[in-house]
Amino acid sequence: MASRQTRSRCGALRNSAGALALAAAATGALGCAVTPSDLERWEKTTEGPKRLSAVVLFDKYSQDLRVGAAMALIDMKPVKGQRVGIERLVNGALVCDAAWVEKKKDEPCAKTSLSPETRARLVAGLIPRMIEELKKPAPAPAQAGQAVADPSYKYKDAAHMLLTYDKTPIVTDPALKQQLLSALRDWAMVDFTRKLNDQSQMFGMEQLLRLIGPSSVEKLPVQMDRNSIRDLTKMADLVDKLADSKTREEGSKRLVEVVQYVASDAWRKEKEPEVKAANEKAQVTPTEKQFQQQMSDYQEETMLKVFAAMKKVGGQSVTDYSLKLAGEKGRSQKLRSGALQTLENRIDKKDSRSIGALVALAKDKETPKPVIDLAFRLLKQLPREAVVKSLYEMLELEDWQVRRLAGSTILQMSKVEHIGEFLEELGRRAKKNFNPMEARTYAAYIADLKEGDPLAKLKGYFKHEKAIVQVTALSYFLINGSKLDVPTLKPFANDRDKLPKCDEKETNDCSWECISVGADKKETKKDVTNLGEFVTHCVMPQVVNRVPKKEEKKDEKAKDASPPAKDAQAGEAAR
Repeated sequence: MASRQTRSRCGALRNSAGALALAAAATGALGCAVTPSDLERWEKTTEGPKRLSAVVLFDKYSQDLRVGAAMALIDMKPVKGQRVGIERLVNGALVCDAAWVEKKKDEPCAKTSLSPETRARLVAGLIPRMIEELKKPAPAPAQAGQAVADPSYKYKDAAHMLLTYDKTPIVTDPALKQQLLSALRDWAMVDFTRKLNDQSQMFGMEQLLRLIGPSSVEKLPVQMDRNSIRDLTKMADLVDKLADSKTREEGSKRLVEVVQYVASDAWRKEKEPEVKAANEKAQVTPTEKQFQQQMSDYQEETMLKVFAAMKKVGGQSVTDYSLKLAGEKGRSQKLRSGALQTLENRIDKKDSRSIGALVALAKDKETPKPVIDLAFRLLKQLPREAVVKSLYEMLELEDWQVRRLAGSTILQMSKVEHIGEFLEELGRRAKKNFNPMEARTYAAYIADLKEGDPLAKLKGYFKHEKAIVQVTALSYFLINGSKLDVPTLKPFANDRDKLPKCDEKETNDCSWECISVGADKKETKKDVTNLGEFVTHCVMPQVVNRVPKKEEKKDEKAKDASPPAKDAQAGEAAR
């Protein structure tokens, strides 16, 4: 047993600032040794972290003691919210990070550093102990229901830092690395939502799951249930970013189960006491009708929250459910629109059944206009070849506004080479209520088509046998025509071919009426019945005084190049 004097000198050595660097040499001579109780005590002292890192670094100490010092660094309490012990373990012990040491003074690792072999042995001893800590259950809440700090967070954060340090490989054994990743994956799935929302961690859950990869979210769909609605969007976002196709589809199924429950009478019964309690707290006494409206609004808003998660995950289950709900006439417009919004860029181009359901929804006369608009937006996101046949069939609709949406969608997916195909299909299929607004819309989209000259393609259709085709082709000049096109238009002024009929009794805003603005800036309205009148009263007034675009650009360049007025006057005076 060491003498009282020896013990005194050992204590002095341990307690003096920076002395541990000499401890290895002194241990044998004095008979003193660092013990596990020293490690535990040093966790709480000012110079303790430096001493602990020295134990990790020096070969004089046993493997168990060095691993214990590494664990003590992880266990250190945060300083001003920072896990300084974990940072020191990685940067100041396992790796002697030059940038980190430069900010510190008298660091043990500046005197000695670990060889790759020694580091590997220490890590091999450290990781099993970290995994053991990760497997421990979280502490129970305090008596008042307050949460108690979860000690496993520090081991998760330390593991993340060990695995992501990019300057020097720390965990080099593949099997050991996989064991740690598996332990982290299992840790993450226990009480997931609490860990997802805890802000005290060095590394958030998304960072951790990204590190692990697709396998990290394989069990996440199980967490998506009626009790996690508040966090569904965050969870769905992780599935969207990380999951493979199998996990994504499982998430899709789970989300549909959740939204079906929210839409049920069982959900309403479960939530009624909650809403009544809120009314009492707010000192509100609604009538039974008002209360039921409160419940309906609450139910709808909750469904929309689930829709936001469904939109991120997608999947066939979401597609099938959303299309079905969007077609239910008893649902509110808000819910039907919300259901369709979940399908943004999510419908499979080979899913003919879903595409057919979307087309049927767009064609249905009882579908609200905002829902129809969304249906066409989704169709436009699909490849042209997957939907163009169905869209052409919709040109037969008598509702010109829906037909115009179909035609516009086709043209937005087309190139100049498709102009002829479009005009022939339009002339063959459009039978009723065609009007100048529809023609002008198509012409505007045609004028913007790429990969060719739209006007050159249109010239062959100015004298087409179908008036609908002619008036659409000539409407190009309403958009892009100028005074230079007047000679092209004049021959049509005497054309008496009848224009398509538009029955105002069946549909609104489809009359063949043109409004032109004269030199006196007064508007003149004119009903037109044939192609000649259309050209004379609708097209000519728009183009006769319009400057060609090329000349407009020249004028703009000339204005930009011209000198300021004062400079120009000075130049004239000098001449």
